[in-house]
Amino acid sequence: MLRINEEFVKLIRASALRCGLIAVSILCIIAFAPTSSKGSEFNEFPVVKKIEILGNKVFSDRKLKSLMRLKELHFYNIFNKPRYRKDFLRRDVETIESFYRKNGFFDAHVKIASAKKSKDAKSVIVKLMVIEGPQTIVDRVTFHNNRLFSTSYLSKGLRLLRGRPYNPNLLEVDRYTIFSKYLEKGYLNASIRYKVTRDSTRVAISWYVDSGMPMVINNTYVSGNVGVKKKIIVRELTFKKGEVFNLKKVLASKQNLYDTGCFNSVEIEPESLDVKRRLVDLRVSVSERKAHSLEAGFGIGNIHGNRIFAELGMRNVFGEGLTFNMKSSYAFSVFRDNKFNINRMDYRSKFASHEGELRIPHIFSTWNTLTIGGYYERDATIEPAIVKSLSFRTTLSRRFSRQTSLFIGYGLERVERLQSEDLDKESRKHFVTLSFTRDKRDNYFNPRKGYYLTFEGRVSGGILGGEDNSYSVVSAFQRYKKINRTTVFAYRVRTGYADVFSESKSVGLPIESRFFAGGGNSVRGFKENSLGALNESGKAVGGRVLLLTNLELRFPMPLFAKYNFGGALFVDGGNVWGSFGEIKLKDFRFAAAEDQITCNDYMYSTGFGIRYYTPVGPIRFDIGFPIKKQKGMDYSYWLHISLGQIF
Repeated sequence: MLRINEEFVKLIRASALRCGLIAVSILCIIAFAPTSSKGSEFNEFPVVKKIEILGNKVFSDRKLKSLMRLKELHFYNIFNKPRYRKDFLRRDVETIESFYRKNGFFDAHVKIASAKKSKDAKSVIVKLMVIEGPQTIVDRVTFHNNRLFSTSYLSKGLRLLRGRPYNPNLLEVDRYTIFSKYLEKGYLNASIRYKVTRDSTRVAISWYVDSGMPMVINNTYVSGNVGVKKKIIVRELTFKKGEVFNLKKVLASKQNLYDTGCFNSVEIEPESLDVKRRLVDLRVSVSERKAHSLEAGFGIGNIHGNRIFAELGMRNVFGEGLTFNMKSSYAFSVFRDNKFNINRMDYRSKFASHEGELRIPHIFSTWNTLTIGGYYERDATIEPAIVKSLSFRTTLSRRFSRQTSLFIGYGLERVERLQSEDLDKESRKHFVTLSFTRDKRDNYFNPRKGYYLTFEGRVSGGILGGEDNSYSVVSAFQRYKKINRTTVFAYRVRTGYADVFSESKSVGLPIESRFFAGGGNSVRGFKENSLGALNESGKAVGGRVLLLTNLELRFPMPLFAKYNFGGALFVDGGNVWGSFGEIKLKDFRFAAAEDQITCNDYMYSTGFGIRYYTPVGPIRFDIGFPIKKQKGMDYSYWLHISLGQIF
């Protein structure tokens, strides 16, 4: 344990206070800044007390007002009151008219009925008159000469379909949508034309298709590469000479080149077309990234506390497309026991890791990737135990598609356990892991739809050798569904089981292989790793069986959404048990008297959170309130701070 002198501690405390004051100042500036760059002059304009819209039948007042730059006064406009601007109002009239025309109301007209000021000229009531007129609707859509695809397939994704408002600006959008379907199958010279017949308020759209013949890939040219050899680029391409052009393969090849980490930009485009011979040449243009990178950063959270890290990366090692990374990170707690007191700041190291990895893509000329690495960890997050581990691992991974991957690994590990109740303070492990993932999320950092499925199995000891004989199985399913344009409902179910066999039965499952629950990434509202059976000191000992469930509603925060703030409501549940025999149906009751709750009860919590969204994921602040409380719990809520969504 490193000792930090008093002067250094004082310096850190002063820096923390200074950073906190700066952060508060910035938030205040953002929250209370005037809405116009003209500053105090803007406040001389009268306040928009009310906006009245007359004559609208198809679209609601709320919808039309949302299009306007001019806003009306609400009860929450304490500091930033909406001001009346004639230029804003004129632009709003044009915006509303344009909106109507995009929805088929070509005769729509909007005019300013009045803008009446109060007697003291400090407020104004704006009235708009809307004359909607008739709406033009798409009555019929037909396709001619479409011998390759069905009408339903060509119609999929079109903006102008039967029964929808007619907007001539969308014709070119639909034309490209149809063309892209032929392009995907290699018909690069396909011709798509349209004819529009209008009869009063009804429109018929006729599409004429001349598909031509599918094009075959002839030559592939590479340009822009300097340090990366041509063969490294060519091996990432999923298309070959003599194949029919396939847009999906071209896009997959482009993504493969980005995944190497060697390029800033990649373009794959037709170089020339020989229509008579049905041949196309492709040009692969790349722009390389620097061969070396050095990154450093910091993070915050309850589990690993506050952490700092540094990472050195080397791309295209030996000119063969290999990558090598070295990373070190240190984590320390600042405020112990959830008590944010400057006088209780603590700089003890809770977690430290050092790792180095060499990644070899396309091992033995296959689409498999081999990773070889060495790792050191010092983990003090499960108090009072400290676990030190040194391991060497090799992993063979295969990506079957952009969403589906399989990992098989083998490793050697030496573990040292300090201040632990385990009988074996040191042991050696030989283990094999198998992991399967299916990722259909639309966004890695902040998913809004899709799902994520993972399964992992691990066996240590037995015929593999070593002193620890154990196995574990862990699975998780996460689902994300958009309720409306801005709100997301998400849930997660995570299960796990671990046990020992052979000679290790007399020793039990080591602490680093057990499951723990409670905290910011499992069951919020409880201390980190606090659920399940406790020892004589009142500390959780972990378990062999794990079950977690999380429900979360994510939405933009009213008034502050434009500053990238969001909110969340959640209900969590979970616990760990020593065996399946300890699990009883009555333990899953949602509520019970405190004297009836045991360490085997499935614990629930609820709460709310604040998210500040950044390009690499949200900064998360969650306050959880336990629904079921065991005897001895001296807190009624717990604050969790972390980076990234809980799942």
